[in-house]
Amino acid sequence: MDYRRLWVVIDRRKAVYRVKSKPIISSAFDLQIKPVFEKLNETSDIRDFEIPTLNNEPIKEAYKRMYLMTSMDFAILERGKLKTKAVSEDEVFNAVLQAEILNYININAGETISAVGDTSLLLLKNLIKKLVPQILDEGASGGGAVTMLRDQIQSAWHEMKYFRTERITRTEVNRAANWGSIKGAQSLDYEQNKVWISAFAEDSRISHEQANGQKIDLKESFTVNGEQLQYPGDPAGSAGNTINCLCSTYMEIK
Repeated sequence: MDYRRLWVVIDRRKAVYRVKSKPIISSAFDLQIKPVFEKLNETSDIRDFEIPTLNNEPIKEAYKRMYLMTSMDFAILERGKLKTKAVSEDEVFNAVLQAEILNYININAGETISAVGDTSLLLLKNLIKKLVPQILDEGASGGGAVTMLRDQIQSAWHEMKYFRTERITRTEVNRAANWGSIKGAQSLDYEQNKVWISAFAEDSRISHEQANGQKIDLKESFTVNGEQLQYPGDPAGSAGNTINCLCSTYMEIK
């Protein structure tokens, strides 16, 4: 089998969801930082300004939208490849799958979502610590200093948001797609194998390239870089083994 060509086909499909997910994540970051600007509007002296508590709900809702969209479609697609059951059963499958996706987010993405919020808070605190002395050294004060601080926070946040959005959508869309494909395959009464398809990209991990073509039972775990993974991006793996991963899975009847 030509795994390179297969990966290209699957990744092109995932790319559609990466494009769809980027504005969702980007908007969530904008909502997350909104309290910072609201508090700045009430500040008269930037020396007294402190970062308020950030709300992680926008990030959680963004993850929910991204997973419901990606996992659902990839599961339905995988199921459709081999489905011979009555169409009426699709409605039951879709309802069960949606519940499983929401449960998956609560269990497996909870820590990730919290980490995203913690990272935002840390980045903003470090940014304020750096910017306030610079603005004061320039002789700005009062409303002028507040305006300068707001403008510089917006500029820096825009840049940080871009890179974080890229990393999150790359990681999470891949994770959601692979998990969805597994769930779609598991819904069918066939004995199947799953195959690890390495990402044929310049920045692919050597251990992931070595896993290319690894074939196991659908219920078993891949062994990649010494870790047991149900699929590429499996949150059971370490960050170093899953973040920015673009590998795919391919299912075949035994």
